[in-house]
Amino acid sequence: MILSAVAVFSGNVMAQKAVICLTYDDGLPSHLVTVIPQLDSFQLKGTFFLNAIRGSSDKIGQAPEALISWRQAAAHGHELGNHTMFHPCPEALGWDKTVSIETYTIEQIITEITTINAMLGMIDPKRKHRSFAFPCNNTIVQGKDYSATIREKGLVQYGRGGGDSNAFVKDIREMNSMQVPSWLVEKGTTIKQLIAFAEKVRSQGTMGVYQFHGVGAEFFTISPETHRAFLKYLSDNHSLYQVMTFSEAMEIRSKR
Repeated sequence: MILSAVAVFSGNVMAQKAVICLTYDDGLPSHLVTVIPQLDSFQLKGTFFLNAIRGSSDKIGQAPEALISWRQAAAHGHELGNHTMFHPCPEALGWDKTVSIETYTIEQIITEITTINAMLGMIDPKRKHRSFAFPCNNTIVQGKDYSATIREKGLVQYGRGGGDSNAFVKDIREMNSMQVPSWLVEKGTTIKQLIAFAEKVRSQGTMGVYQFHGVGAEFFTISPETHRAFLKYLSDNHSLYQVMTFSEAMEIRSKR
């Protein structure tokens, strides 16, 4: 049996399927309005890396609508992961000094991750371990790779990094579970490109992680029609692909 593939059992038949993880960054409004309803319509699960809960209630004693929606998403099996509080990135990408990674310390990034873990614990109390997506796919603070540090401290269990359309897991045995590659899906990406990445992963019999942002709005935007068409492709080809949350896929990997 090829160790870089995931075994999926159906009765007495064992088939090799490529694993696909659909991940979405920044807790954007389009995720609640468009993405989750589309995923639910195909009975597929996604992983959402949250910074904070947008919006607030206009009335005392009434929960923000976004809070209710994220809680429902978690209850329906979608994974809520950690993406820090203020999403620090390099100044060269347009970040203000107050939230640029160049001004951060290891202690500061740890505090943010701890804070978001506490928030996620209130929204999704059943999940005991969190996955993490590095803001702007950057793992360096103060000249040091902090990915191992946050795992050693028990803050997160798995980490998702970045990459281009060639960035998929080529060998699960050799993968760093705190820097799992993913494809940062760019603005205007077409259905053909989304399918091509999945087919590339399938040809290797391994695992591919999509890193989406806006769907029909916000930034790095793809159209709702393209997103839905891709979900339909995955659903129609369920004999070839196993769509899992990020942590589910990593837990299978850890048992290899």
